[in-house]
Amino acid sequence: MVNICGHRLCDACVDSVFSKPSAPCPECGIALRRNQFRQQQFEDSSVEKEVDIRKKILKDYNKTENDFPTLRDYNDYLEEIETIVYNLTNGIDVEETKEKIEAYRKEYQALILKNRVRQQREEQAMKDELEREQLELELRSKRAFAEVEEAERERKRQKQSIISELMTSDSPASEVLAKCAAAVKAPSAPEPAKVVGPTYHAHKGQAVFSSLPQPKEDVVYVYHPLFFESYGPLVPDLDDLQHYGYLAHVKPLDASQLGGGFTPAHACQRQLQEAFSCLLYFPNEQ
Repeated sequence: MVNICGHRLCDACVDSVFSKPSAPCPECGIALRRNQFRQQQFEDSSVEKEVDIRKKILKDYNKTENDFPTLRDYNDYLEEIETIVYNLTNGIDVEETKEKIEAYRKEYQALILKNRVRQQREEQAMKDELEREQLELELRSKRAFAEVEEAERERKRQKQSIISELMTSDSPASEVLAKCAAAVKAPSAPEPAKVVGPTYHAHKGQAVFSSLPQPKEDVVYVYHPLFFESYGPLVPDLDDLQHYGYLAHVKPLDASQLGGGFTPAHACQRQLQEAFSCLLYFPNEQ
């Protein structure tokens, strides 16, 4: 476990040395409080000490770029913070640095309190936004799972309905299947659940937390056959190629050559499309 000085102590040592609320550090002698011990996050104790000092300093040195007239002044302010953190971490001019920090607190006490309130609002806004996004994600997951379950139940119900109809009806099976297919209606897509969350606006340099865009309802795709103007005679369909004798001199294919899904009729039709293309195209008549 570590404290503000950065020196490590085991749990047993903390219990024995800090039997009272406060006691000096066994290594550096700095007065420490028992309730300030925490589990070490970094392997290097100096990094642990620097992180702790930086957090403590930034509670008071919390100005933003909007508090300075120029960017150069703001950069000088950031450099001053780094110098303070470096001095306190490495034990350089510690007393002088502490006096400088105390003078800064007294001079900018009102601005420090104002910026703390602003930071708390921004942190709360960010927390609320993350919670709202998490809630939206959970609702979308539940809705998707419910849709899958409902689709599965509907499929089983339709299957059972078809079986019952086939068993009880005297009509041919093709008519029964056609009747059941016509009775099936596509389920309407449920409206996406909307989560109402807080709205935050930018004001005097404060952060903006915009809500996630609500998912739009998908438009069902409708297939339209492609029409290609070849400026030539119409090419027979695949079923008519054999009837008109186009496949009489086409080499048949064995089973291994049909694995791609193309038959000799496809190749013949493609060749006819290229041969007939632009046979009826007359530029002077355009």
